[in-house]
Amino acid sequence: MKELEGRVVLLLSPKFFGYELEIKKEIEGFGSQVYYFDERPKNDFFTKICIRLNIKFLISWRIKKYYNNILKQLEGIKFDYVFLLNVETVPLKFIEEIRNRNSMLSIVTYFWDSVSNRKQFLKYLKCSDKFYSFEVNDENNKEVYFLPLFYIKDYCDIANSKYNITYDISFIGTVHSDRFKVLKEIECQLSDFNLNCYWYLYSPSRILFLYQKLFKKGFKSIKWSDVSFNSLNRSDVVDVVGRSKCVIDIQSPLQTGLTIRTIEMLGARKKLLTSNHEVKKYNFYKENNIYVFDRANPIIDSGFFKKNYEEIDQVTYDKYSISEWIKMIFKGDYE
Repeated sequence: MKELEGRVVLLLSPKFFGYELEIKKEIEGFGSQVYYFDERPKNDFFTKICIRLNIKFLISWRIKKYYNNILKQLEGIKFDYVFLLNVETVPLKFIEEIRNRNSMLSIVTYFWDSVSNRKQFLKYLKCSDKFYSFEVNDENNKEVYFLPLFYIKDYCDIANSKYNITYDISFIGTVHSDRFKVLKEIECQLSDFNLNCYWYLYSPSRILFLYQKLFKKGFKSIKWSDVSFNSLNRSDVVDVVGRSKCVIDIQSPLQTGLTIRTIEMLGARKKLLTSNHEVKKYNFYKENNIYVFDRANPIIDSGFFKKNYEEIDQVTYDKYSISEWIKMIFKGDYE
């Protein structure tokens, strides 16, 4: 890929289960030298809460110090690209300084959260040469290009491996919004189908979970024993998916873009139960493979589990790989 061959890329992204390192490795595979920095100055609870609640002024001194230190480390290095990936704390002054140092610089931005959900993302729009979102609705802003997420090689390997199926259905994810309630309603129905299930609900902090139990109605019925405060590592997640016939996906209520779990199930050739009705608009949707339920009243058809997975064409599988995703980020519009 000529756009990346021999180029130097600055990648700024939060840590998210090692995917940022997979992206770095993939860009390097196209012949680039990549400098990666976590976009967050720290990953402690206080810093994350300040970022999540958009009260970053409480840690502005920390952010400024962190990015001044990055500038010192990058002194004398000439960049061809800055890749801003779901960033929330990168100061615009930092981006301006990097651009001043590199006259031919191109800045590419991608978000896997809805712009309408987080208006603060738009501050990066004017400084970006290309701005992508995983939400098709964000294309209402003509400066925002639609690009779905991707699956990494681990999930392609699942499709090519001989796993013994242990679970009829599994769910691994962070506990938020109405997820627990929806899962419990589905679980009641699945017990009547005599299916073997695996649930792993994760909370990043005991303090956060306590706050949610005290102040959020939907969390009051969730027991401490229902939640784990240690995230599964990626190899464990891949193993559970590999041993599952079907996987459940419940997106955040305000999102319409497809979660990375949805795309990963495409790569793994696994059946999917999802609350996201938008999936029906994608070219890989097949009724035999994807069952869409109403999160407000999740009724599951037992017949779905009796149907075999229906293969689709290889071109479509390839289109959603991380390799193709990187090509589209740095090359052109998604079609």
